[in-house]
Order: sequence, then C-alpha cells, then structure tokens
Amino acid sequence: MFSNFVLIIDIYLFKKILSEIKKILLVGSGNVATHIALNLDSKKYCIHQIFSRSEENAKNLKNILNCKWTNNPKKILDTDLTIVAINDDNIQEVLSDLPNKPTVHTSGNTNISVLENYFSDYGVLYPLQTFKKDVEMEINNIPFLIEANNKTFEKELLDLALCLSNKVEKVNSNERKKIHIAAVIACNFSNHMLVIAKKLMKDSNLEFSLLLPLIRKTFSQINSDPIKLQTGPAAREDIKVINEHLNSIQDKNLNLIYKLISKSIIDYNEKNI
Repeated sequence: MFSNFVLIIDIYLFKKILSEIKKILLVGSGNVATHIALNLDSKKYCIHQIFSRSEENAKNLKNILNCKWTNNPKKILDTDLTIVAINDDNIQEVLSDLPNKPTVHTSGNTNISVLENYFSDYGVLYPLQTFKKDVEMEINNIPFLIEANNKTFEKELLDLALCLSNKVEKVNSNERKKIHIAAVIACNFSNHMLVIAKKLMKDSNLEFSLLLPLIRKTFSQINSDPIKLQTGPAAREDIKVINEHLNSIQDKNLNLIYKLISKSIIDYNEKNI
C-alpha cells in the first residue's frame, strides 16, 4: 500500500515537472511585452528568446534579460510557451510564423478565436493596466484576465498568471471586450481630457498647475460611486452656463466633445438619479 502511495506521488510530480513552463518565446518588445517579460524573469521564468521586428527595442530588452532575439521567423527557437504581446492590428499577420506550441496573446480586445487555426493549446493573458516601458511598475496587484481553449491549458495559464499577480480572473472574449471598452473610457479618455484641459490653459497663458488640486481631489475619491461624485454645469442642468461655454469654444472638435459629454451627463442623471 505504501509503495502504491509513493508511486502516485511520483507520477504526480512527474506530470507536474512535464507541465512546467521552462522556456518562453516573447513576441514583441513594446510596453506590455517589456513589463510582462521583466516580471516573469523576476519570478524565475526563462524568457528564452524575443521575436520582434523592432530591432532597437528587442536588443534593449534582450540585454536586460540576457536572452536571445531574432526578427527572422526561421530562427525561432524551441520553447514551451509563446506570449504574443503586440498591437492588435499585427496579431493575425504574425501567427503563421509561430510554432505550434501553447500560445497566448495579451490583447484586451482581440477574440481568442484568432488563435484557433494555428495552435493546439491557446489562450489569452490580458493585464488590465496601462504600461510605459520606462516607468517601473509592480504588477502583483494588477488584474490579469485569462481565457484558454481547454481545461488543461487553462490550469497552466492560471498558474502562470498567479505568479505575476494575486488578482486573476477567468473571463471570456465577449466579457473581456466590454472590460476593455470600459478601461479605454476610464483611463485613455480621461487622460485625453487632461491633455485638452492643459492645452486650454496654455492657450490662455494660464498655468495648468492651477487645476491640479481639483484633479487630485477628483481622482482621490475614485473608490466611491462615480455617479455620486458628478458635479458641474451638466450635473446641475445649468443650460445657460453650458451654452456660454459652447459659444466660447472655437475648436469644432472640442465644441462637439463638450456638447456630447454634457448631454450624456444630463441624460444619464435623468435616467439613474
């Protein structure tokens, strides 16, 4: 009986060893690729090779990771997992260059099905965060959203994701797209509003720093329900002020943005408050 128990343990350990991801091929060398690679490297995963068309970025990352790199698909080395971390527009065109090994992409928008005709095991490893290569970031609290085409690979992908973050969720492609849309609005659009505000101040020879206490106060309350924090002319339905602002905004695009967002705030408040 004891020998059978030992045999079961040995088989379990053998399977675990076989399932371990030892070598990773990283496709891409941009913002997301860099942060994922550096964090995997810090967790003792081996980024064996970088495949990238950007020679400068790839060489910079290669030197940090002390790994190989290539821009020639014929020189791709044998690995256990491929991580495709490139722009959505380029994912489809690179897939035929890659070996039939377990493969994931890191896109928030691209459906998992884009991988199905190329790989036996495939999935998505999407970090829900904005990245810049030159900004250091701890990613252990960043949500990672995963999806896989089968349960066995899902388990391996889950183990990998949990090594990167303690916030891992399983979501399907439709859910991930909705999350990505919300993220673009919450992050990218809000930042662009700050860009516009800074330009308005600069064009009037005013210091953007005057707005910083207001901006900090707004974002410091981020854990509250956003609808309860909404203030301003549109929230008060102060049409006189809105029209005066619109008459003062000469830029057609900005005028339209102001008008549409004001209308959205008014309509949303009428339906939900």
